[in-house]
Amino acid sequence: MEQVEISQRLNLSRLLALIGLLLLLGSYFGGTLFEYRDPVTGELEFDEENLSFQPYPFLIEMDEAEEIDTAPELVEHLGETLYAYFPSGWWSFLIGYQTMPVWRVSLEAPNYPKESYPDGINVFFTLTDFRGRVVEMNVINHYIGMDPMDLGAFDVRRMVPFVYLVFSLFILVFLFYGGPGWWLLGLIPALIPWYYLGFYSYWLYWFGHNLHEYGAFKVKPFMPTVLGDGKVAQFTTHSYPFAGFYVLLGVFLLLGLAVLVKRRALREKEQAGF
Repeated sequence: MEQVEISQRLNLSRLLALIGLLLLLGSYFGGTLFEYRDPVTGELEFDEENLSFQPYPFLIEMDEAEEIDTAPELVEHLGETLYAYFPSGWWSFLIGYQTMPVWRVSLEAPNYPKESYPDGINVFFTLTDFRGRVVEMNVINHYIGMDPMDLGAFDVRRMVPFVYLVFSLFILVFLFYGGPGWWLLGLIPALIPWYYLGFYSYWLYWFGHNLHEYGAFKVKPFMPTVLGDGKVAQFTTHSYPFAGFYVLLGVFLLLGLAVLVKRRALREKEQAGF
């Protein structure tokens, strides 16, 4: 009877981990469910000036991309060449162009009337790029001497497809492996929402403490609001999690439970001498 209960717990752990894996993959492939639409017209918006999606060059279909010289002041952070590249079809899913939005930031200002901007200047942070009114947000950032959003976690965003591949493999091995360090295979990918929040907070700090003299509004170095509402010069900001973050929280909870259930089962198995 005891052996049956241990087997059931191990199977429960596998089930929880499998559901966690499905949620993880959903956050990577499910971005098309949250495509940005104009809040007034309801039309799907596409901005060819938004170059925030910059995968590694070897992932880019060069015959469908346009090379653009990086502004001299940004070469240090972004490299000498950017690509106007907007993939479609199965390849866009594979290389991370369709990841879910994880965070939403909106900005309100007197010169952006509610009639035209009912939600303010909206920007959605996905795992690999930024969507929404990114160009407008960069213009506003320029007014206070802040660098364009494109610099944020540039190298980390490029690595996301490979991080997801490794995390998925970790979970698959976790299903059947019970040797030394087995729990790390579940714990490392489980912490993905906190990795995101950590990088997000760091880059907000970096942007707020690396202001330039060219800003029309002189603002002292500051920490932008990570969660909640804030105020910068004449602008009101709102920063809150979006759908993708809640999906990642689901991954955290499911994999965390899977680790705990498996830990108990393996401990009982060892004590019973199976």
